[in-house]
Amino acid sequence: MDFKRLTPILLVIFTNILGAGVIIPILPLYAEGAFAGTVFQVTLLASAYFAAQFISAPWLGRLSDKYGRRPILLISQVGTVIAFALFILSAQLGQWIDSWQLGLPLTGGMLMLFIARTLDGFTASNITIAQAYISDITPEQERARGLGLLQAAFGAGFIFGPAFGGFLSGFGAVAPFWGAAIITVLTLLLTWFTLEETLTADERANSLVGSPLGGIEWRHILRTPALMLILAIGFIASMAFSSLPSTFSLYADHVLFAGYLDRARVQLLIGLMFTFNGLMQVFTQLVLIRPLVARFGERRLLLLGQFTLAMTFFGLAAVAGPLLATALFAPLAFGYGISEPSIQALATRFGVRQNRGRLLGLYQAARSLALILGPIVAGYVYQNIAPQAVFNFAGAFMLLALSAAVVLQRMKIEPITG
Repeated sequence: MDFKRLTPILLVIFTNILGAGVIIPILPLYAEGAFAGTVFQVTLLASAYFAAQFISAPWLGRLSDKYGRRPILLISQVGTVIAFALFILSAQLGQWIDSWQLGLPLTGGMLMLFIARTLDGFTASNITIAQAYISDITPEQERARGLGLLQAAFGAGFIFGPAFGGFLSGFGAVAPFWGAAIITVLTLLLTWFTLEETLTADERANSLVGSPLGGIEWRHILRTPALMLILAIGFIASMAFSSLPSTFSLYADHVLFAGYLDRARVQLLIGLMFTFNGLMQVFTQLVLIRPLVARFGERRLLLLGQFTLAMTFFGLAAVAGPLLATALFAPLAFGYGISEPSIQALATRFGVRQNRGRLLGLYQAARSLALILGPIVAGYVYQNIAPQAVFNFAGAFMLLALSAAVVLQRMKIEPITG
């Protein structure tokens, strides 16, 4: 594995997720506390983000195949910087919108959060481009490990980002967004000065310019049951997993830390819980995934990961204290950390080098569609049934994904041909 070429993209993703991680545990509480957002409105922020990503992911993947990974990464990071600026100005712009007295079903500040989150979603598919970048520079037998290192960089960003966001919240409601904006600018500079392009001019010139799928037509996908099943597994598992980031901060505030009066301390503790999750994910990717892939292969590792996730979600529904809930983040990180790189590696086997960006963009689009619907369902369940019911819902969906992964075990995987 070429670590000299791999290190810059891992650093880019680490700093990018560091910036995103700053606001993830803070945004739901900020929306609820500062702009009177309901639980359902707060969870819809996640749906807005992934709806935009669903639209943009295949196209950004195609554009990265056509124009190169590096320029599309730079464009996406500029969009994230603008989105964080809108988060910072949401209170002032929201008051201006409220002065129009439009009779909206939400406050002007909440509307600005939706606009900022949507913009961030449109330009946030850089994780897909990073996956394609790593696929370009790793041989097939090392690809799951390379994608696992990407997940480790992702997890490392979540070690420091949420804790940093919780710490910054003690300096004011918008301080975490300032921190995220500064970190993202640093990521932009890191990409500009350290990242080399992986596709040659000839490869970019030969990239097909039609639909986002390029040479991978829908009729080929529909005739490839294994690929259809992989997309279905990604969709169902993402439906389940989306319940966590969209509701957990509210769940921790309303249930795990019920009665705590120090809001800044609660935000810090929630951030530290996410930090523990990131730490466990990094441990999984750096220490466990390589020997596990070598011993079991991606397909069986996918089974283990999804079974672990299902049991963890049911466990989260059963606990009521912060210590036990935090402990469950260890198997959660393990399950996600071994299943996601495995299914990504399987998806890339259906394409050739020039089409991997599109294949991963297609897979990300399937996940994004689930991540649109998942928070909507989770918000409805949380608000109208019970907070704990959200995690029972997630566990049931993960069992469904596990059943599909069992079927995948005996299916043939080979590149799509026209």
